Order: sequence, then C-alpha cells, then structure tokens
Amino acid sequence: MGFDVSYIYQGIVHKYWPDFLIKLKNNLMLILEIKGRDSEQDRTKRQYLDEWVKAVNQDGRFGEWTWDVALDQSDVRGIITKIVKLRSLLK
Repeated sequence: MGFDVSYIYQGIVHKYWPDFLIKLKNNLMLILEIKGRDSEQDRTKRQYLDEWVKAVNQDGRFGEWTWDVALDQSDVRGIITKIVKLRSLLK
C-alpha cells in the first residue's frame, strides 16, 4: 500500500515503490531512487516516473514534484542541493 508507480516492462504491468519521498523546505516533493546498478528495467521505470511527474505537475493540485536517482548513497546530498538551487533559479 502507499505511493506506487505503475509501468509496463516486457509487456507486463508492474508497480514499484520509490525508495524515498522527500518533502523539501521549499515544498517541492522529491522522489528519490538509490541504485547500486542501473538496468534496462530501472530505466523503463524512470520513463514512466517522468511521465507521472509531468502529469501531476500539469494537474497542479498536488504541489510540485521532481525525481532523481542516486547511483551511490554519497550522491544524495548533491542531488538535493542541485534540485533546490535549480528551483530557486527558475522562480
């Protein structure tokens, strides 16, 4: 139960649950995945996630969302910093 994203991989519908949903101080919601290795299935998931984020942002009723993936845990701080700076530049 909870937040999931449906996607189709090799003709089969799957659901995945992101590793983290992070509400940043600027009210932006970040969907963050931590991956040690990247696979074709992971890239497919992110294509569907990207479509979901675009759709929810266009709808506008659920705030502003973004996503990213860290291939190493040490990347997390840099990803959050990058997203916060980028958003402040766009406003």
